[in-house]
Amino acid sequence: MRIPGSFTLIIAGAAMALSACAVGAPLPTSEAKLREATVAAIEGVDPAQIVITDVNRQPAKISWRVTTSAKTYACDSDDSYRLPSCSPEA
Repeated sequence: MRIPGSFTLIIAGAAMALSACAVGAPLPTSEAKLREATVAAIEGVDPAQIVITDVNRQPAKISWRVTTSAKTYACDSDDSYRLPSCSPEA
């Protein structure tokens, strides 16, 4: 049984399109977005006093450390900077 040429091209095109949707490189981490997430998670923090370090980006999570004039916090959020959470470190 012979498969028509146009059908073969459609299958090849579909395979290429699906492979393009595979997991790609993570998006770059934006310090501005981390700063916004930190301000949302820590009440009363002065954005000018935030120092962000130890950024770790995973496929579905971002974690970072924040040092303010008063404390150091361990923070995290999902990969879209939603639902940020920061807890003081001892």
